[in-house]
Order: sequence, then C-alpha cells, then structure tokens
Amino acid sequence: MRAAPPFSWLATPGWIILSGSADALGEIRARALSRCDASGDIAYISLAPDRGDALMDDLAELGAASGYLVDLDEADSNEVYERLSNAAMIVIEAPASCPGLLPLLRITAAHAMKEALQRGALILLEGAAAAALGEFALEAGGALAAGLGYVQNTLICAQNAEADEQASLMELRRDMPEATFVTLPGGAALALGPGGAIETWGERQVSISLGSLAMMPAGGQPERAME
Repeated sequence: MRAAPPFSWLATPGWIILSGSADALGEIRARALSRCDASGDIAYISLAPDRGDALMDDLAELGAASGYLVDLDEADSNEVYERLSNAAMIVIEAPASCPGLLPLLRITAAHAMKEALQRGALILLEGAAAAALGEFALEAGGALAAGLGYVQNTLICAQNAEADEQASLMELRRDMPEATFVTLPGGAALALGPGGAIETWGERQVSISLGSLAMMPAGGQPERAME
C-alpha cells in the first residue's frame, strides 16, 4: 500500500514536475520527456534571456519532437489557452528572480495548464516557475505572495534563495507553523502524479519541512530529505 503523501496537489491524470533549476541534457528533462505522450505537442514558455532557444534545443537533443513557443506577453489569450490546454507536455523555465512571472501565469496560462493536466499532460516547471505553483510564493526581496495554488498549503523555494529570502523563510517558518515548506536545489525535482504518486528525481535531495512537524518540541526533526 502506497504511503499517504505529505501534502496535497491538484487531483488530475497528469504529472507536475517541479525542478529546482534548468537541467540541460540532464536526468530531469529526460525523465519528463520519457513520461509524456510522445505523439502530442510540446508547448514551451520561457522567461530566460534567450527566449527559450537553448531550452528547445536541449529537448530536441533529448529526442523531443518539434514544439512551439507560447509568448504570454504578446499572444492573444484565446490562442494561449488553446495552445497550452491541448499540449501533451508543457515546459516552463524562469530565472531564479523573475518578478513578472506570477502575474503573467495568472491571466490565462494557469487555467489552461489545469485543463492540460485534466487531459493527462505533463508539466515541467523549472526555477522560479516551480516556486510559483505553491499556495504561497516568495516575491523578489522575500515578501510573501499568493501562489497559483496547484500544491495546497505549501511554499516552494527553488534553487538557492538570496540572503534576504533566506531570512524571510526563517521568519515565515515561525509565522506559518501549519504550512509545508519544500526546498528544491538545483539538480533536484519533485514529481507529483495521479493517485497521490510522488517521486524525487535528480542527483540532489528535495527538502520538505512539514507543518505538523514544525511544532515539535526542541530536539525533534522538522525537516526530512527525500531521495
């Protein structure tokens, strides 16, 4: 019998892959590609300086069929919804500090991604894009904001947080004892699937600080690493 997962996320037939950073030609991208419907389309969203050129080249080298780039800034909202909701795989990359990401995703993309997941799609989110899927999110400078809420009652921190964000995380851990904190270093990913399936990918460890354990007496172990 599968153990109950430590937190909850959208109940769909699809997979959500949260990666701490870009994983060029690495295990995380390769495993995500092998798990999606190879006959379907791949949609890319990139907030990287090269606008996704390296990302699409990397996936092509790993064997991905040709996909298409979705520009959230310029494309019509109906077009964005159609191109994302019908994709078999969606890949979103964003630098560690990307203050405009959440507003862009909220407009149309977040709804389209939910529809894609209901159709069994796989969504791979890297860096700040992965951090956006929690119920809570850290803005640049460490301020708390509302995330997209795909992963309930959870704050996700990707890559290595800046010093002010680290300080904010320590304060938030005290102020939000019921929330779950997930830390994704570069080279690590958390895969969330149907029926409560949860896996860790990559060479680094994913750290999960559970809300129920955060209130343990001194000497307890509030954090656990998942391999």
